Amino acid sequence: MDVSTPGDDGRRHLAETVMKELRALSTAQDRLDQYAMHRFGINRTDLRALDLIGQAGVISPTALAVGLGMSTGATSTVLDRLEAAGYARREPDSDHRRRTLVRQTPRAEELGETIFAPVIRGTLSEAAAYPDAALDSIT
Repeated sequence: MDVSTPGDDGRRHLAETVMKELRALSTAQDRLDQYAMHRFGINRTDLRALDLIGQAGVISPTALAVGLGMSTGATSTVLDRLEAAGYARREPDSDHRRRTLVRQTPRAEELGETIFAPVIRGTLSEAAAYPDAALDSIT
């Protein structure tokens, strides 16, 4: 016995539309990542690491490994590549002499700004048109 109501069909259609749009966003993000990898001259894992470093501002290699879902040894290899490319640097933690911190280099920040700033500006512009309640819901 079907106990659905006429409103259920509209709600289901809306939910399916949301799913389709999220998939389209994922595809667009993948294309942007491909472009960024090409511009940076690095692979997907290294780009993800660089993104996590940029989001954090400064991060420990262990926290980066957790964010990447990788071992600390594999993360060290990623950091070796990012340092060799001039996009990240490891430095001693001034508060803990045996600890290392990682941050992006100005070169990485500038290139990232060139690639991602138009997308960020567009997203902020679009978001500004929504009422607070809608933004809360999207969040």
